[in-house]
Amino acid sequence: MRACLAILAIAAFANSAWCADAEPKRLDEESLRSYMAGEYDLIGRKADSTATYTGHVTLRDENGVLQVTRIIEGKTDKCVGRFDTVAGDDRIPVLRMRFHFEDKEYDATYRWQSDPDNYPRFTGYVYFAGTKSPGLEALFPIHK
Repeated sequence: MRACLAILAIAAFANSAWCADAEPKRLDEESLRSYMAGEYDLIGRKADSTATYTGHVTLRDENGVLQVTRIIEGKTDKCVGRFDTVAGDDRIPVLRMRFHFEDKEYDATYRWQSDPDNYPRFTGYVYFAGTKSPGLEALFPIHK
């Protein structure tokens, strides 16, 4: 009985020590901005449509801010990328942007992962107020 109590006490202590360190970590935004900086080919599908488009996106770390330049259908829009988390307690990291496209203000939420060459690749939803079906975008790094 004493051995069982001792094992339970050790397990409870170990669990409380582990949980104390389970506090969600803040994103290392400086490293992420550096990692993400670069040129990307963009492939997208418009919100509430089946129409597709292509473009070019540039991400730059300028004085601690992720500056975004989007060129789509010959039109340039500049905005700022910001890091956020979604899914409540899961705190899944995402990159958010607000930009103009076809005379509408869009929001975008992207997830990222490393491609086989360790470059970031983004996939996300784009939407505007009242969107019934969000658009899709994928950004692929341009290797130079």
